[in-house]
Amino acid sequence: MRNKMTFMWIISILILGAGVNFAQDNDGQAGKTETKGIESKLIDNFDKQGNTFGGRSSTYMEQPSGIMARRTDEVFYGNSGKSLELRYKKANEGGKFGTGGWCGYYSVIKTGPRQFFDASGYKYLTFYVKGEKGGENFKIGMADEVWEQREDSMKSDQIGAYLKDGKITTEWQKVQIPLNDFWIDNKKLASIAICFEGDVFPEGKGEGTVYIDDMKFE
Repeated sequence: MRNKMTFMWIISILILGAGVNFAQDNDGQAGKTETKGIESKLIDNFDKQGNTFGGRSSTYMEQPSGIMARRTDEVFYGNSGKSLELRYKKANEGGKFGTGGWCGYYSVIKTGPRQFFDASGYKYLTFYVKGEKGGENFKIGMADEVWEQREDSMKSDQIGAYLKDGKITTEWQKVQIPLNDFWIDNKKLASIAICFEGDVFPEGKGEGTVYIDDMKFE
């Protein structure tokens, strides 16, 4: 009888423990491991002024290039809301350094002078994009503490590299950029920028209108 009870006790322990995974920790000891999903972090859906970090968002430009930004309820992803409309004109000559100046849009994602955003738990920067005519182009810039001090950002590839169609079209497409593409410190992010760089346009110049919506870390 005692042997039978011991056997049933062992079986009960095995059943109760069936849902627990064990792995070796750094000390070689068996330890319980739990896999927890991390929720996506909304940066801006452009329905209201400012992003979810409370940071400023604005345009930057140097003549003769220029850009205009607004949050429009005429175009948006999904059933309702607003999107960010960017009308840009990138020149290729004149202005400072004779390269036609520059233009873009930025959004600060830190909450204080030394309070950077830790995105190390995320893999991607994502958002939706469409063009007024199709064929528009830009790069994404990401700044960590070091790049912020330089008043610049590390740039992604041309946005078409992250799109199913290989380019911006007049239909909404989801952009998914691996954060590791930026080669920066993901624990100390300061800002994100939409950069209309000369090297993404034929002859270094271009103009158009793009719409951005639902920017997130995922």
